[in-house]
Amino acid sequence: MEKVVNFVKQDEEEMLYIQHWLKQPVIERLKEVTRLRHNYYKWLNKSFPDKIEKVVNRQHIQNQIGSN
Repeated sequence: MEKVVNFVKQDEEEMLYIQHWLKQPVIERLKEVTRLRHNYYKWLNKSFPDKIEKVVNRQHIQNQIGSN
């Protein structure tokens, strides 16, 4: 079996990750955020809070695509 190594710049990998999640339906993105939050609180050995402050951070991604 032959080993294959692909070198990917971190910026390119992040952009692929962002593009992947932007293509997903909103409900899938929310499910993933909730899953990550549950794991985070479990990692802290704390219980998941009943209420989480609604905060949305927006970032213009269009300016970052192909800006290298």
